[in-house]
Amino acid sequence: MSTFRKFTLLFVGLSLLLLNSVSFGQDTSKTDKKSIPKPKFKPYAEIIPDSTVTKKGVFITHEVDGKIYYEIPDDQLGQEYLWLVQFSKTQTSFGYGGTEVIRRVVRWERFRDQILLRNVEYQMRADEGSSEEIAVKASSLENIIQAFKIETFGTDSTPVINVTALFTGDIHEFSPKKSLKASSVDKNRTFITSVKSFESNIEPRVLSTFKLKPAAPSTPGARPTARHSDSSLGSVTVELHHSMVQLPEKMMLPRIYDKRVGIFAGTHQDYSSDRNQVENITYIRRWRLEKKDPAAEVSEPVKPIIYYVGRGIPEKWQQYVKEGIEMWQPVFEKAGFKNAIIGKMAPSLEDDPDFDAEDVRYSTVRWLPSTIANAYGPHVQDPRSGEILEADVRIYHNVISLIRDWYFVQASPSDTRAQKLPLPDDIIGDCLRYVVAHEVGHTIGLRHNFKST
Repeated sequence: MSTFRKFTLLFVGLSLLLLNSVSFGQDTSKTDKKSIPKPKFKPYAEIIPDSTVTKKGVFITHEVDGKIYYEIPDDQLGQEYLWLVQFSKTQTSFGYGGTEVIRRVVRWERFRDQILLRNVEYQMRADEGSSEEIAVKASSLENIIQAFKIETFGTDSTPVINVTALFTGDIHEFSPKKSLKASSVDKNRTFITSVKSFESNIEPRVLSTFKLKPAAPSTPGARPTARHSDSSLGSVTVELHHSMVQLPEKMMLPRIYDKRVGIFAGTHQDYSSDRNQVENITYIRRWRLEKKDPAAEVSEPVKPIIYYVGRGIPEKWQQYVKEGIEMWQPVFEKAGFKNAIIGKMAPSLEDDPDFDAEDVRYSTVRWLPSTIANAYGPHVQDPRSGEILEADVRIYHNVISLIRDWYFVQASPSDTRAQKLPLPDDIIGDCLRYVVAHEVGHTIGLRHNFKST
């Protein structure tokens, strides 16, 4: 074999070996890429980009591309919150704005790579550390309302979860379907409109559309009931206000209900009773008032009850509203507290742009632009102890016409000022002061006194 032929065969052999080597290297690279495990969690910047609207409060909230994310600090996992759902706005014939839909106690907790939202029940109770507590806990497992995948982690390894579906989905535990006589939520017509995050609470609002159930056939001779103003409508749109309020870390000492006093209360079953049977225990609802000077017969409180006169109240009625709040001061003085309840004007937008009536730190009297001739005084309480945490008196605009008519009919025979219309502003102001005092009475826990009304 010639030298040239030997060299040619050697060159071809080396070339084939080189090609095989390169080809083998490429295949190995592909195999290595496939063997690299996919990260469990996405980078923070991918979930929370620069365009995100972020608000810091008890949780950090993030709004991006129509989605809502909660970033939950580690010290808040395991803590308990009161979750309140209300109608903030409704369609005609579907109830009234401000009506409560549901309230419950919830807890956020981590389980592996998920965050669980759990429903906490206080219907069954036993003394902490007792044998009965073991039995009670075994029979009162906390329901999982929803599980959320951890998407990423923020500063200090705080888990970040997407909670959009909690508000836009059909979550039974927070749904108004029963009161609306609806079958399901229409996700294509449901939108989160705002989320406010404060020091102790988070306040999302949702424009929700629900598909209505078919109207039941009417019974001959039965009185018709209005379900909605337009019978051709197959759905109803309402604005839902979700309020998640942090419960006090240190519970207030409860006070047992006395049936001789008309006061709001809550009942639970006590399995640690010495009576050898389950005992129903009822705690009253009241504000946490503590004396600055415990030894004094009358002392100012460590923290007074403050109601702010809302910015939306007509200017000529504002002073009457403040006085209506403080009409309760002599009552609290009899109980040993001076200046226990105070009315203040809400700061102007220029003085305090961050003041917000939805912040649970502020109790307010608000004016609602509505033709409803009424007012009401709800309060938010800790179901564990009965402590009232916050309250808001809400006055519909046409309550003015209600008190005008009442006073004209009832007092005009004896009050010459009320014998012609319109009534003077000072009479209307006096009547409004009474209405405010009445509703504040509800917010401090008192029910209607039907015996001496």
